[in-house]
Amino acid sequence: MNLEEIRAHYPGLSRGIQLNTGGVGLPSREVHAAVQAGFDQLYEEHVPPIEWYTLTHQAADTARARLAAFLGAAESEITLTVSTADGLAAVIGGLSWEPGDEVLITSEEHPVPHQAVIGLQERYGVVLKSVEIDHDPAVVLERTGEALTPRTRLICMSHVTTDTGLVVPAEEICRLARERGVPTLWDGCHAVAQIPVDLGEMGCDYYASNCYKWMLGPIGTGFLYVSEEARQGLKPLLRPHDPEAGAAQYVTSTPAYALYAGVAATIDLMESFGGVEAIQRESARKAEALKASFDAVPGVLVLSSRRPDSQTGTVTFAIEGVDGGQVSTALKERWQIVQRATYLTDPSGVRISVAFYISEAELDALVEAVKVLAAEGGWE
Repeated sequence: MNLEEIRAHYPGLSRGIQLNTGGVGLPSREVHAAVQAGFDQLYEEHVPPIEWYTLTHQAADTARARLAAFLGAAESEITLTVSTADGLAAVIGGLSWEPGDEVLITSEEHPVPHQAVIGLQERYGVVLKSVEIDHDPAVVLERTGEALTPRTRLICMSHVTTDTGLVVPAEEICRLARERGVPTLWDGCHAVAQIPVDLGEMGCDYYASNCYKWMLGPIGTGFLYVSEEARQGLKPLLRPHDPEAGAAQYVTSTPAYALYAGVAATIDLMESFGGVEAIQRESARKAEALKASFDAVPGVLVLSSRRPDSQTGTVTFAIEGVDGGQVSTALKERWQIVQRATYLTDPSGVRISVAFYISEAELDALVEAVKVLAAEGGWE
């Protein structure tokens, strides 16, 4: 990859050091131009609003087809959403629940799916069971199998975990779940465009994600995948159920369709860089180097996986004796390094998103800042 040429597509890189792609990614010039062109039809060209709505809806349908191909899915299996939560709600709300039904999650879930399942506990008496994650995918798979019972109604897990960026063995869990007759729902917001995702090969029932983290699309865009087989048992929240109709029946709101031109634009740009496989290799190379640099700093502990089969471009670290929130604040205020503190790790730490467009010089600056903080030790 020619990093200088790639970085020229992302003007936001000129302001501070942007290491929170896992929170919100930086949109490219191409994404901006595509979205701007759609809104210019309304505000500059003065296309009548109802005609503009039709035009942007048509453009969004084109983007949906592009997104389906990018994900290895049929177009009829994809519906557009405004966020990961939007898709999760459509599935969790569209399934039937009885007291004592069980849902499996991992021990490192983002608050959105975690709280959604807690809501099922409150409303229906559903039992929440947590599978402890491990850097070894075989251990995660074994623990998932042990947690399954005849009352398991749903496996709801992150494909890549939120704090440490661990790849969960999704394909193997989906295979196990099918053998047991249990549907699977995946939160893909840290997987899509960070690692290759082929939903057909994965064999899942439901997969929800936004398009504005590692995919680098506009905020307010996302998708929900519902397999053809899974459509038979999932009821739409806002319309009658048609098992023969596509996933579009599960839409729960009217998205800003003009934004989806930006989704098509970011897919095109990523593919011009060599596709997700090339992006993954670039992030992995830099992430491994960053872990090695952290290893050389006394008092710094790397919390993310080092295994090739479960690591990603997320590098999470902790400084001994220092709260992760304090480290995060210091990095932002003293060095203008954008990242975030962890929610769930013990010890608490800081999550670094090593996206493909990040430079070695930026990562070196991070390491030097961490050296300073580690030397200063704990503070109030």
